[in-house]
Amino acid sequence: MGSAAELPFMFKFNIGKVSNKTIITTGIVLSTLIAALSQCTGIHENNLWDILDEVQRKYFPQTIINRVIIQDPEKLNRRIQRDVNKAIDNVMPEYDRIISDYDKKYKQRYVEEKNNETMCYTDSCKSLAPPMRICAPWIDTCPKD
Repeated sequence: MGSAAELPFMFKFNIGKVSNKTIITTGIVLSTLIAALSQCTGIHENNLWDILDEVQRKYFPQTIINRVIIQDPEKLNRRIQRDVNKAIDNVMPEYDRIISDYDKKYKQRYVEEKNNETMCYTDSCKSLAPPMRICAPWIDTCPKD
């Protein structure tokens, strides 16, 4: 038996290689189908592209449809926006919980100060409510409730 370099290969692997002609043809066919579906159903073309993109990402990843979408800047931008919005939506419950805990722990206090009558010379000024300020709970001089 000879070395591995001498063995003839029965299969020719073209992993990941798709010609530009195939991508362009697929893009034209998909664009035509999407436009026709949009006209028939009244659904906006961008929404149909989004549906197609999400379906192919879940059930048919790494197909030629993915290449068509990635090579179109508008469709790629919409994919990125959807991914970012999805990530934000996934994080929001945890963010809200953290902020809620923080608000409970560090709840600001409203403090009424005594009316400084040396600043007021008229009866109408003296009849006003005393000044109010917001005090942060981590400040030592902030009075407790």
